[in-house]
Amino acid sequence: MQQNQKQRKPEKLAWLIEEAAESTGLSKGYFRKIIAAGELKATRAGRRVLIRDGDLREWLCALKRKT
Repeated sequence: MQQNQKQRKPEKLAWLIEEAAESTGLSKGYFRKIIAAGELKATRAGRRVLIRDGDLREWLCALKRKT
C-alpha cells in the first residue's frame, strides 16, 4: 500500500451502551432506561447489550429538535 493512502476503518455495526453514551453525550443510565421502555431497540450478546448502528441513528433522527 502506498504511504499517502489512508487505511479506512470498517463501518461500526453495533454500539455498546457505554460507546453510544460517550458518542452522544447522553448517560449510560438514560440509554438503559429507553431500552427498557422499548424506545430504542437493543439485543444481548452474552452479557453485553448491543445497539445496532441503524437503530441508534433512527432513534436519534426521531428525537424532536429544540429550536
